Amino acid sequence: MEFNINKENAKELGRLGGKKSGEAKRRKKNMREALDILLDLPLKSGKVTDVEQIRNLADAKGKNVTVEQALLIVQIQKALVGDTNALQFIRDTSGQKPTDQVQIATIELPKFEGEDELED
Repeated sequence: MEFNINKENAKELGRLGGKKSGEAKRRKKNMREALDILLDLPLKSGKVTDVEQIRNLADAKGKNVTVEQALLIVQIQKALVGDTNALQFIRDTSGQKPTDQVQIATIELPKFEGEDELED
């Protein structure tokens, strides 16, 4: 199959690509919004327990919390038994993710005799 790309074809391909990109962005946005709703749902019917009333992890068992809170409790429990991926998730989610730092050092080299004449 041979493609003949000229100005008109390129313009049309760009338009179609932009349309598909917009559709994908809308799908992702809808998925994020649905996930937010699902994460806020309680695990059981009835009143949701305020997490501030939970005094320890053992006390959390059987409480009616949101899906999101239950997932976080599970991650904490995993981290406590040595799951390093869970530990990293907790660290990163709590805002303690270390930043990658790159240091750039510049040094000034001594000039040698006649260097100014070479720059022209």
